[in-house]
Amino acid sequence: MDNYMGHELSDTDMQKSGNKFVFCSSNDSHFQWIKQALNAWQVVHQDLVPLDVLAEQIAHIRPQLVLLDFSGNCRDTEENCAKEMIALAQTLKIRHPNVHQVAVGSSNYADGAVAAMRAGVHHFIDMQSDGTEAREVIRTMITGLPTLGADPCNVITLLGARAGIGTTTLAVHLADMLQLQQTPQAIRPKIALLDFGIPVADGQLYLNVSSTFDLLDAVRNRHRLDSTLVQTAIAHNNNGIRIISLPRTPESMHALVANDVLGLLSQLRAYFDVLIIDLGGFPEQDLTMRIANASDETWLLTDQSVGSLVSFDNLIKSMDKNQVARSKRHLIVTRHEDAFGMSAEQIAERFKVPLKAKLPESRQRLVSAANIGKLLHETTRTNAYLNAVSALAESVLNRNTENTKKGGLRDWLQRCLPGRGKTKERA
Repeated sequence: MDNYMGHELSDTDMQKSGNKFVFCSSNDSHFQWIKQALNAWQVVHQDLVPLDVLAEQIAHIRPQLVLLDFSGNCRDTEENCAKEMIALAQTLKIRHPNVHQVAVGSSNYADGAVAAMRAGVHHFIDMQSDGTEAREVIRTMITGLPTLGADPCNVITLLGARAGIGTTTLAVHLADMLQLQQTPQAIRPKIALLDFGIPVADGQLYLNVSSTFDLLDAVRNRHRLDSTLVQTAIAHNNNGIRIISLPRTPESMHALVANDVLGLLSQLRAYFDVLIIDLGGFPEQDLTMRIANASDETWLLTDQSVGSLVSFDNLIKSMDKNQVARSKRHLIVTRHEDAFGMSAEQIAERFKVPLKAKLPESRQRLVSAANIGKLLHETTRTNAYLNAVSALAESVLNRNTENTKKGGLRDWLQRCLPGRGKTKERA
């Protein structure tokens, strides 16, 4: 994806760069005005429906900007819907913090501008003016922001019900398998691991990386973030995975500001195909939930033990409270054994979270590989755990490239793991 900071774009350039906007209103005449005023950009009309449904529909569209109708009559009637727009703006800030918002209103209705400001929307388009002013507002907003490419970065957060159930283990194996993938164009995917789990820097340990450039350093250098900084400052393993870990001292942890961390995540999307965020054991619940909201998918990990399931129940309740979209949630059951406790399918049914994968018990082999500084797929070719992780890796790649061609991840995995899909081996 291109970052256009530093020079002006024509309307034609911006149209070609893939910007997509959503206008939230059931007033068709207002949509026609916006569509004509912003004729150089793609504007999708989104009728007003129940709030939860509307937020899900916007997430599916994946816009760069959301335009909110603060005119006071967004339903083709005299009904004042300012409260409705305020609720939508606040919900979008929680669920989709990376999406920028613009208020659309009228200078004849000053209360609309006030309502927009109360909702935290500070950019305003006046439908009483001509389209030139509206285009200038949009041009000012999107110049310098990463535009949406055909294959936007996929941000996946791994969130464990409790520490010690294999969240970091999955994160590092998934990242390395993806990074090793060779596309038909002979270009490897660009993978970053945000190693935010506890104990600090375990991801670095598993990937044989040593770095003093941590999350706090990255946040403080956000204004300098470009491809050169990514290549030189952010540590990488031998296969090219870029990794940023938490700072090691409590003082540095306390210096982190949630909005700065979320801003960094938004900027990093421009430089990678996949961001994997390991939040296993991360102690700050508010930031955890905000990162989950900013992610494309959140994989929730638990094992079958009673303690983990109780913690998992608390995690689900916290996600509901913080309005993390249900469509983003996916269940992964770790250390799974068919004869032990609730099955993965029963856990999925009990907590109403779709089952994405069950990772078979394989601690002995994982520990043996880690003890010699290796990941499991570097020491063995056929293993039930690897089969499950390779299927997850394939699903991630398929999301980024809709049509995986021959020679893609499936073929690579079959070459490296010839027993995949056939072996019943248990570690």
